Amino acid sequence: MQAVVWHLFSLLLLFIVVASCDREPLELYKKGDSKVTIGYDWNFYNGGRPNGIYVMYFKDGNTLTQSYPTHDLSGETNEQMSNGSYKQLVMTNTIQDYEGNMRFYDVGDFEKIRVESEYYTITNQSAWDKGMRYMEEPMKLGVAVDSFDVKMDNDGLVFYEYDKDDGVDTLNQQRQDTIRSMTTTLTIRVKVRGINYIKDPSMGGVDGYITGLANGCSLSKAWRSTEVGNIKLNHWRLDGYESTSNSRRANESGEMQVGWVAIDVETFGLPHGRELLYQRSDKSNFIKLHFVALDGTNTKEYSYNVGKMISYDGDDGTMEATFDQADVSLHLDLLIDAPYVEEDDVPTMPYSQPEGTGQFDADVEPWGDDENVDVPM
Repeated sequence: MQAVVWHLFSLLLLFIVVASCDREPLELYKKGDSKVTIGYDWNFYNGGRPNGIYVMYFKDGNTLTQSYPTHDLSGETNEQMSNGSYKQLVMTNTIQDYEGNMRFYDVGDFEKIRVESEYYTITNQSAWDKGMRYMEEPMKLGVAVDSFDVKMDNDGLVFYEYDKDDGVDTLNQQRQDTIRSMTTTLTIRVKVRGINYIKDPSMGGVDGYITGLANGCSLSKAWRSTEVGNIKLNHWRLDGYESTSNSRRANESGEMQVGWVAIDVETFGLPHGRELLYQRSDKSNFIKLHFVALDGTNTKEYSYNVGKMISYDGDDGTMEATFDQADVSLHLDLLIDAPYVEEDDVPTMPYSQPEGTGQFDADVEPWGDDENVDVPM
């Protein structure tokens, strides 16, 4: 009897203990992937809209884990991004689209990925610059770089009560990536005395090259490379820059006319560490100009050290404090004229007649009034 009483007492005690505990609702869980919506801002890209973009993701480190091309230039939504730290790099067009113009290195490494210009050498034996090695003028290239985390609680598991709707929201992120130009435009303007005596610039009347420009850039850091090369200058035009006349012939008095030629060159810009005026010497950049006269045969060449004459927009020698990575896509300018070049040192072309005109100059002695002249029959 005593044993039965003791058993009943134990059951009662257990019931009291259980009844006194707080009851937790039954929960279920599911995988909580993140939805990441990415938009693209094109306001800082100077190359117009490309045909498409190439998207690269580097998850939990610097190694490429996913890449794909897309024609959606406005953005996209990734519905199921698992937990991790992401680095994203987006570039205009695809790597294959730039073949022959530039070469990509270390594409699988976010920190090291870079691009360099392809090179070519002048082999024409009659060329004025025979043997010169040039970088290809780079095609327009834009890049956006971003990084973000997808970190759900409980290793990405989302818990919900068993009797509630299981349509649990996952983590949502909104990203806005800015596409920035990796190339810039260098505009060169040259004052020419006797501009009416040069062959049409668009037909080979002006040629040249410039040295000391960056041969590529880092895609993830935007800084230009420290290695430099030469770019050929062979698509000049007549320019109205501060010019009163663009006539290609002497005026009625035969006076030599002053005009301008200009060229826009696509380039990666100045090398890293020499972006600003104070970082360069005169010899950091050198330009050589080759002029062909109207007759198509006579030529003249002029050379200038221009390291202190070429600059990004806004750089007056005091730009150090405000210059950053985004500024390497600013416009570059180079002016061959005062105050950088003395008037006597600007290119000057001697008198010349157009090729194939058959024109010539002759001095004729005047006939005297009392002089007999025999004219052979």
